[in-house]
Amino acid sequence: MLMAVGACSTMPPEAGKSPLTPAKMSRGTCVVDVLFVRFPLGDAESNGSLWSEIDEQHFPDDVRRQLAYYGFRVGWVGGQMPLALARMLELNDETPPTGQANQVDLDVLESAPRVVRRHIQLPPGQRREILTSGIYDELPVLVRESDRLGGRSYAKAQGALGIAAHPQPDGRVRLDLVPELHYGEAGQRFVGDQGVFRLDTRRPRRDFGDLAFSATLAAGDMLIVSCLPNRPGSLGHYFFTHECDGKAEQKLLVIRVSQTQHDRLFEQREWLAFHSPQRDP
Repeated sequence: MLMAVGACSTMPPEAGKSPLTPAKMSRGTCVVDVLFVRFPLGDAESNGSLWSEIDEQHFPDDVRRQLAYYGFRVGWVGGQMPLALARMLELNDETPPTGQANQVDLDVLESAPRVVRRHIQLPPGQRREILTSGIYDELPVLVRESDRLGGRSYAKAQGALGIAAHPQPDGRVRLDLVPELHYGEAGQRFVGDQGVFRLDTRRPRRDFGDLAFSATLAAGDMLIVSCLPNRPGSLGHYFFTHECDGKAEQKLLVIRVSQTQHDRLFEQREWLAFHSPQRDP
């Protein structure tokens, strides 16, 4: 009986520590806010004055040209949010819905709210997905290969961005993104993961590796992704437009680094240990 009573007793909290203190993220993990904003397709302010406050030159010329060819537009914002973007995020009077997930979907974005916000934890090097469109019954895709145009049609296709984070020694994080198409029916197959095989039930996907882009951000910096409104039928158009109540709308994606887990002192010791010359005994 004494053992049973002892097993059910509660331990007093450790002095100076709150039992409600959230658990610390694993080393190298960062948290990003993912926001989608909807507005009328071709809106002058959202495609004009807004981008005057966004740094598109942050990305190499060849990367921007390749993305623009396929209808994508990307930019970088450091620190303070542009006023035009802040106004867009306040379009609806209700608080944007929030949530935490490993995958960002658009179920709520396609229906009611104009602004949708989600949080994603990004462990170092692990791939996550941001779904950017609904599912198209049939999606024709034209690609340029060796200066030739080729195409293919994908059934039940959906646009997505694969995203992975890589912590940097100075406390910033490099985000790698690549456009993807998820299509067809989900199947079952075994895939290898660091020597361990697991059952994968996801749908087939096509990665557009030639459209991959990266940005290195500090906490508070933002990555902006949308489409060029004058490129109907392009890949970017399918990713970042849709129809709502018979009207064409455009979508703007904002990825903001909100928190990083970085032990700079440990990184410095690790760097010194790796680069210091070894001495003979």
